[in-house]
Amino acid sequence: MRIILADSHGEVMGKEQTSPNLSLLYLASYLRGKANFKIDFKYIPQSKSLTYHFNLINRFRPDIYAVSFTSFTALTTYKTIQKIKQLFPNVLVICGGPHVTYTPEEVLKISGADICVIGEGEESFFEIILNYKNKTDFLDNINGIAYLKNGSVEKTPSRKIISDINAIPFPARDLVNNKDYCGLTYSKARPNTEMVVVRGCPQRCVFCANPVFRLKNEVLFRARSPENIVEEVKQLYQIGYREIYLHSDELNVHLKWAVEVCKAISQLNLKDLYFQTNLRVEPISEEFVYWLKKANFWMVRVGIESTSNRVLKGIKKNTDFAAIEKACKLLRKQNIKVFGFMMLFNFWEQENSLQNETTEEVKKSISDIYKLWRKGLIQYSSWAYACPVQGSEFYEIAKKYHLINDYFYPSDTWNSYDFLQGVSVKEFKKLYASARMQQAIMALFSGNYEWRNYKGITRKIIHLIKNFFRI
Repeated sequence: MRIILADSHGEVMGKEQTSPNLSLLYLASYLRGKANFKIDFKYIPQSKSLTYHFNLINRFRPDIYAVSFTSFTALTTYKTIQKIKQLFPNVLVICGGPHVTYTPEEVLKISGADICVIGEGEESFFEIILNYKNKTDFLDNINGIAYLKNGSVEKTPSRKIISDINAIPFPARDLVNNKDYCGLTYSKARPNTEMVVVRGCPQRCVFCANPVFRLKNEVLFRARSPENIVEEVKQLYQIGYREIYLHSDELNVHLKWAVEVCKAISQLNLKDLYFQTNLRVEPISEEFVYWLKKANFWMVRVGIESTSNRVLKGIKKNTDFAAIEKACKLLRKQNIKVFGFMMLFNFWEQENSLQNETTEEVKKSISDIYKLWRKGLIQYSSWAYACPVQGSEFYEIAKKYHLINDYFYPSDTWNSYDFLQGVSVKEFKKLYASARMQQAIMALFSGNYEWRNYKGITRKIIHLIKNFFRI
């Protein structure tokens, strides 16, 4: 059997992909471990053109084309699938990812795909492959999928999430070529890559699309054991990687577990292997930060979003500016750099009323981040404006208050200043340009920027200049 695993070509997300789509590589490793027949895989990274997709299908002649995509790349993916079904009608097209999980009916009807996998993909995908291999037609017995039957969409019962994620084999990294990736934007060493250490998140931030993978009455957050994580770290080191981004929504959801992970990594005593990860500003402790440093974490990424306590409460961050500053101070004690994710003009619902971040609150956030930088408490920032994404509470609020229509995609041109109260076009553009300029200055002075990604850097500089002159 031949299978293509495709990371959808992204006109919106750009061609500078930092590392491979691990969800697809997990599918390959899971099938290798479960299937008792030979499967040949080909992996297509995001950077490849649509022509590359079609040419590979023509050469490789796959039985199955499996594609993973988000709402940002949905429209491009629909066109890709339509063309594939036109040129190669016998190829079975299977879709997965957060956008597919949120709206499988739309995906099937617009794209013409054969099957959508809803939620975590490993078990459902394996059962689909068995069904195809055995030439049986029992899709209705496979939980967690949707498919077209006589022109109508059939959805099977939800599939329970995988409770023990230690049981999933490590991603099939042999399918990828490091030359297809630009590497982490900020790094200490090359080559570098990412590694998934948890699945799920117990938080309810209104801007996040993570909830599409949640099922009622099930554990939301699942973590790999420290021992399992260390085994993959050793494997990546042996392959030649010298920096790893431990991918999680926040490593310190369970502080005791996070400390144990850091201790286990530090015991490897690999002085030339560096790490970075995502954290919440709380819970945090001196012990945890100490072990982060011992494990060679040189930078952490923190979702700050805003420094206004009113805004933080509105978007359900469950923290405040005092906690943000406290966390930054603790991290500075161990000389761990902080990267802050920031969002402009957040919006939320309160008592059946649409609320939004004011221009004064945005100005305060820009000023506060600058002050933290001057104090040496934060080194990097990334600024974007709030945008509704399918599966997030943002999206539902935006629909309810008619900020978007039913045909909206985050890849569309959408200006929140057209809808939000007290936000003028001029102020919006001025503050956005100011925030992005601050981001560039911080990056320039704080170091560790990946200059080999010159295409991505050039694109950002051009974008910055355009924004500046549009003020």
